[in-house]
Amino acid sequence: MIKNIFLFIYCFLFYSLKILAQTDAFSGSWQMEYSTAAMASPIKLELQIGVSQRNILYPAHIKLECDSFFAEYDLLLAKKNSRELGISKNKFPRFQKPFGLKEGSFFLTGSFDLSKDLKGMPVLNFLRIDSKQPAAIPTIGVINDSARLTAKIKNFLKEEDISLKKITSIPWHSVNSDCILEPALSPTYFGLRDTIYLPTRDGIINFSGVKKRKNDRVSVTLNGQVVLEKIDIEKKNQQSDILLSPGLNILTFFADNFGNDLPNISRMNLEFGNKKFALDFANRKDSAATFIVVKLVCDPDKSKERYFVENTNPGEEKLLKKDEKLVGSIISGTKILTFAIWDEVIDDGDSVSIKINNEWLVRGCPVKKTPRFITVTLKPGPNTIVFLADNLGSIPPNTSVLEIIDGKRRKSYEMESNPGEKNLIKIFYETEPGLK
Repeated sequence: MIKNIFLFIYCFLFYSLKILAQTDAFSGSWQMEYSTAAMASPIKLELQIGVSQRNILYPAHIKLECDSFFAEYDLLLAKKNSRELGISKNKFPRFQKPFGLKEGSFFLTGSFDLSKDLKGMPVLNFLRIDSKQPAAIPTIGVINDSARLTAKIKNFLKEEDISLKKITSIPWHSVNSDCILEPALSPTYFGLRDTIYLPTRDGIINFSGVKKRKNDRVSVTLNGQVVLEKIDIEKKNQQSDILLSPGLNILTFFADNFGNDLPNISRMNLEFGNKKFALDFANRKDSAATFIVVKLVCDPDKSKERYFVENTNPGEEKLLKKDEKLVGSIISGTKILTFAIWDEVIDDGDSVSIKINNEWLVRGCPVKKTPRFITVTLKPGPNTIVFLADNLGSIPPNTSVLEIIDGKRRKSYEMESNPGEKNLIKIFYETEPGLK
């Protein structure tokens, strides 16, 4: 009997220690208070970090309080290395009272660095992203109590040391936490792209940027492991081979600094077989962001089930006119398709017109946050979709997302264009396997 009791205690301690050893160092709640002699009340900041996806992506929540102001924001954190978590550009406001900070949350841009204080207790220190021209605090026209409080909070986020102490290791969880990790469900764009299905595990990555700007540095991680660290994109021959794991992979592109000017405008080009795409900090929605994340799946059989087959015709782009740009080319085994059109960034008054085989499909279609669905009928063989920007909206250029759906497979294209430019999508309708 006594032997069994000791065996039970031994097993209990063994598994308890094992669970504690597996506890994520980042997940849990972190808090701090900031005050000065001139402040009537302190600024209270709490960061809640949820259960990670593969120890790489962390849904998170911020509570910010000072005097009469109280707000809560959702955000995404991405692991840069064993100590650092990059902070998403967007912080979605769940609650703000009695006013909103608007662009003020942008100042919380950079990363959280894990270390220990003098007592050996874990702390997260906020590291602002390196920039020779830091963002200025927006001027406030009317001076009143709300304006003063807003300026005080923004100045705290922009200038002061932010160091958070861990108060609990219980991960944050709410009805919203899981949505942050799913682009289709998240309330805003957190830097996480839709999943891309690839035909091969072997790939090549290289970098490009505007030549007049120098000193922009970037890093790349794959499945939480550093692939390239703080490389200068202006140096020649910045190319690297990359090998994916079978199944799901998480690739993260980090902006290490804002170089000589804000923002970092580096572009990472990726090529896997006949599949080419890019992650670009010059895009409006990723401008001044700390990271861009994309999930990559290398499972050819699954890809055929869920993703349209790419259609490659060597030399096809040489036949295009000066004002035409080939965005993509796919093969469809379905005659009837659905087009979904929306703007995932902001509703700024953009409108578009679309032709199929030189006939108008829609004209002057407003691009809203809510998708508009259009039924499209293909003819056998090649079909040409022409996507035209009608205007520039209030924020140039004209931006939208066009997603092609056949009920099982889908393919989305991000469109950026100006009036007079034509974005082309080629769809080959294959009526019988092997027809092409």
